[in-house]
Amino acid sequence: MFKRPYARRESRLRRQCEEQLRGVEISDPYAVDEVCRQLAIRRDRPLHLHELPELGGANAPCGIVLAFEREDHIFHVAATSERHRAQVVRHELAHLLLGHAGGPDTVVKSLLAVLPASVDPTAVLSALGRTSYDSEQEYDAEMAAMCLGELLQDLAHSGRDEGRSGVTARLDDALVHPRRDRRA
Repeated sequence: MFKRPYARRESRLRRQCEEQLRGVEISDPYAVDEVCRQLAIRRDRPLHLHELPELGGANAPCGIVLAFEREDHIFHVAATSERHRAQVVRHELAHLLLGHAGGPDTVVKSLLAVLPASVDPTAVLSALGRTSYDSEQEYDAEMAAMCLGELLQDLAHSGRDEGRSGVTARLDDALVHPRRDRRA
């Protein structure tokens, strides 16, 4: 009974993610640069990935998305694993794909101050920073990021050679995320 609304919510977010990924082809589920490149083409809107400048402090975000009139920028934490970087980028990408908008908060304002000279901080239409998950937008973005990760994993495996050895197939199946095949 408690999980029912969340199951419906997750199912809705999964459908939205599936729609956004229709036509995207990848070979590596962590190749977020490639996913962003393909989605930029599909959305007819440039999408740029950047390492996040060191902002310091315990409340500094590990990811930020800035939406401009004609392009979007995703900033991700620099010193992290490939999997964590992919999750951060998918979270910020989810904000874009779900149409979330937000105003610059204090942390995001500190990022705007260190943007490259070619980026006009006054042109930012929307800014969201990944610092906590206590809002519905942040919860949905994190849930959608997990769905995107599962869907990208499926896309990457769908193009894989079916002639994998038995040991490789069993190892891959054993290490896959436990929620991968849950569809509510």
